[in-house]
Amino acid sequence: MERQWPDEALDFETGVRGALQRAGGVELARRAEAAPAVRASVVKPILDELGILDLDLSGGETEAAATALAMSAAGAFVCPWPLVQQLAVPRALRGEVDAVYLRDGAVRRAEHLDIAGRAAALDLVTREAQALRVLEAPALNGNHRAVSPMPLDPFGVRCELASESFDLAGLIGAHVVLAAFWTVGALGSARELATQHARDRHQFGRRIADFGAVQWHLSDIALAQEGLWELASFSLARLIDQTLTSADALALQYLMLDSAQKVFSHAHQVLAAIGLCDEHDLTVLERHVQPLLRRPCGITRTVGLLAEEVACSGFDNLYPIPAAVPV
Repeated sequence: MERQWPDEALDFETGVRGALQRAGGVELARRAEAAPAVRASVVKPILDELGILDLDLSGGETEAAATALAMSAAGAFVCPWPLVQQLAVPRALRGEVDAVYLRDGAVRRAEHLDIAGRAAALDLVTREAQALRVLEAPALNGNHRAVSPMPLDPFGVRCELASESFDLAGLIGAHVVLAAFWTVGALGSARELATQHARDRHQFGRRIADFGAVQWHLSDIALAQEGLWELASFSLARLIDQTLTSADALALQYLMLDSAQKVFSHAHQVLAAIGLCDEHDLTVLERHVQPLLRRPCGITRTVGLLAEEVACSGFDNLYPIPAAVPV
């Protein structure tokens, strides 16, 4: 698919990428993980200066394109801020709720919830949305804190559902599309790291990029990352046209999970032991993208939900699948 992006959107993406790069790039995510207050003191002012938090995915083609490309640029550095959750909320609803998280049943943790503002959790199945309440994390060195970090959930916050409800059923597609673009950015950075390592690393007097096995890994990385980019772009176009179906959103969610697994798996094969070190950017990218990949559900559950939706509503594909006829 040849997607023609508006010049304004491309310029905005360049600005976001440049600002985050000057702020440290992936190192900014490391700093925020070590000291969560960095999100408010360093990351928020950058986002405010860029105006990224004022974007509206439902604000027309140019603004939607700028939002998606900015999300990809932010994902390239796993920007430590709940961008997906906040920008999934259209401007018209921001007086009511500031951020929306997807859930599949119960919810006990949510990333960046302590800085997300008034947040709600939207159930994938029931389409019901309820407010989220932050639960104080256990004391650390005598000090209470909101963030309760885990290795694969560095900005996780313990939470529970509150009684207040919202009508946010139409935001699932927006959330999935934004998450896909954010993940595309992270996978693009992983791809660059693997490619550069393959060019720089020499064995037996040759670059490892010249070995067939390494080229195979790099090819699979490129195919997975670019495939997700294509479907995310197509899904954005359908979202703008208001033709994105629930099956479309779940198909994109599935490909996002599958592509991330493939890219990181093959990247680790290329970088070998160095890519497993906590100090390496690949490890930071992989750990910080996990919350979006593991919540609201994993790949098996996503496939099940997609199959149920296709059976119920059909699927408009290259070879369209009609809805199953009730017995």
